[in-house]
Amino acid sequence: MMIVDDESLFRKHMKERIDWESLGFVMCCEANNGIVALQEAEKYQPDLALIDISMPYMDGLDLAGQLKRLYPHLFIIIVTGHNEFEYARKAMRIGVMDYLLKPFDNEEFTMALQKARSFILGAREDTEWSKDYVPLLRESFLNQLIRHDMDMDRPAIEASLLRFRMPIPPQRFRVVVTEIDNMYENWSDPKEIVLWKHTVSNMLQDLVKIDGEHYVFHDAEGHIVSILAFRNEWEMKSYDGHAFERLGRLVERHFKFTVTVGFGTPRSEYQYLHDSYREALLCIQLKLTAGQGRLIWFDRLNNQSERFSFFPAELHESLIFQLRAKDWNGVEKRLEDAFSYMNNDGATLENAYTIMIGLISVCLSYAIESGHAIEEVFGAGFSPVRDMRKLASIQEGKDWITEIYRKAVMASEGIRSSKSYKLYHAAQTYIQESFADPDMTVEGVAAQLFIDSSYLRKIFKREGGTSVLDYITYVRMQKAKELIGAGYVKLLGIAEQVGYNDPNYFSKCFKKQFGLTPTEYETRLNK
Repeated sequence: MMIVDDESLFRKHMKERIDWESLGFVMCCEANNGIVALQEAEKYQPDLALIDISMPYMDGLDLAGQLKRLYPHLFIIIVTGHNEFEYARKAMRIGVMDYLLKPFDNEEFTMALQKARSFILGAREDTEWSKDYVPLLRESFLNQLIRHDMDMDRPAIEASLLRFRMPIPPQRFRVVVTEIDNMYENWSDPKEIVLWKHTVSNMLQDLVKIDGEHYVFHDAEGHIVSILAFRNEWEMKSYDGHAFERLGRLVERHFKFTVTVGFGTPRSEYQYLHDSYREALLCIQLKLTAGQGRLIWFDRLNNQSERFSFFPAELHESLIFQLRAKDWNGVEKRLEDAFSYMNNDGATLENAYTIMIGLISVCLSYAIESGHAIEEVFGAGFSPVRDMRKLASIQEGKDWITEIYRKAVMASEGIRSSKSYKLYHAAQTYIQESFADPDMTVEGVAAQLFIDSSYLRKIFKREGGTSVLDYITYVRMQKAKELIGAGYVKLLGIAEQVGYNDPNYFSKCFKKQFGLTPTEYETRLNK
């Protein structure tokens, strides 16, 4: 820690009378004005700065502002007299974390230091965690860009791109999805599957060269996704996919497997990336009829293929969420929705196969993500494409796929017996039983389990891959969908039953989750 104060007696008192070691700190430097303080901070990189407001050359507020810009994680405590309290309030708005009013007693000072130490150690832990998880966070952000409910404006998106050290691309996009054919039949070891996916991803990074930016990542189902961002509109519309064609030739010649590549149509804004992504996914699923190892362009499909669009994307996204949350009831409900969609839409046999392959892809991807071998979970000789062709009806298909999902969930639960998983499961149960309470908070859930809220947040991320708040919102939104489907039409009544006092805020949350307002969703159900 460092002390910045123009009163030499105060600095001497702080150095000689305070047992810094017992408080968990070492006094690394001191300064009598802001200019010297900036020099010392650059030299010693302190974790905590104790700064007086009234100093010559540069007052404490100006110094605090400059320090926070240079060292965002620095914990700053402002020291001020009673007549400067309004200045202290302003300091809080520029990032100062605490203040002390002179003269302060030992107890007050000790509490302020304990608070600072807890914050600093917590920030260090988060920093260490982020080093390991930055690639995951980057991939999560890119997945958010292609989601149907993406709720970020352009400045927020571009700020995230800079945060993850990705150049800001031009506003002309085409999304491409690449899938290794017969992947789960060729390899049973999940490590081998992951290796081949990364191999193909790395090849794409090397092969695809455009005048613009190319981002490669994996979606929730394990597909390899490319966002091509072109600098000019002509190149975007005339792109011929030659690099993807070359990729197919190389992997077939050297690795003895094939890849199918689906191309979405060109788009001109971030908010339309999801449309191009869904089109590319549909192309991948049409390989059942179009053939494997091909490049399939959505804008070159015939009208009949375009008419039957990929079924609602939130079903896949919801399934992934429920699988990671180990919520078997939720998984069953989503599968029920998927097969209801097939029945209601009058899908042809081939279209039904296409949808079921998508569902299986989600499940197998989750099994791999959980660290299991395919044979270990589903048995030796498991061949979903072969087995699917033996089905005599949609109902048989539903039973078959439900059993596949049940095995994946059971396998995942079988390796989860740790204390943190038990707490995670207990928190899930409490949330599912108490979601209607509008006063439910993360702290409240943690209190029910007699654990700290920060620990609850960590085990939720580790065990379920989501935040506590996101899970609470998800449970509430799913219940809201059920209420609307059951004929509840009054927005206020539905909002109250799922834990929202403000129907307008509830409607906003619902639209963010599903891409439709409650009224629009109810209208679609009644069509």
